[in-house]
Amino acid sequence: MKKIKSYILLLILVPLTNCDALEELVEQEFEESITFDGELEVVEKSPVASIDDDIDVATDAGVYRITSDPDIASLIEDDNAEITKIKINEIRYTYKDFEGNEEAVVVQAGFSIVTGNLAALNSFLENGIAIADADQRNIQFTHRDDFSTIEKALLGSPNGTIIFQYFGRISRNPVDFKVAIRVDVTVTIKAKI
Repeated sequence: MKKIKSYILLLILVPLTNCDALEELVEQEFEESITFDGELEVVEKSPVASIDDDIDVATDAGVYRITSDPDIASLIEDDNAEITKIKINEIRYTYKDFEGNEEAVVVQAGFSIVTGNLAALNSFLENGIAIADADQRNIQFTHRDDFSTIEKALLGSPNGTIIFQYFGRISRNPVDFKVAIRVDVTVTIKAKI
């Protein structure tokens, strides 16, 4: 009789333990790494009087939606999971398709980053880069910054929309080029019970 009671008790406790383990498993967060690639082309240039003048440039905007990434979309479809954290790890960028004054150097540059709910950050880049040389040698730059204000805003942004635009002051002109970017992002997701 003792053995039967032990088996019955065991049969009752095992499913309860498994439910707790299952609930813990379901409540765990996991991370998904994604990247956004794009080319930002110079579309605005300030007027200049001489080829020795600095010129201000700005590119078109690259618009990316975190929830449109196929991996993320499949995880949060049907409202079965939610994004609890977004981290921008780094932005890798290169200068490409340069045309113009080969003596042109970056005096000051940065990325203007805006979210769908209009949180904004200007993140400044490395200066002193000879753009023609960087393009010719296909030099890749890695940019890291404190993106926390943008990361927090992305959680409340429709579709996790993020917009990147390059701006800069370049010595010597004329210049024309593109900035190829790759943004590495880690998205933390939690399943809903």
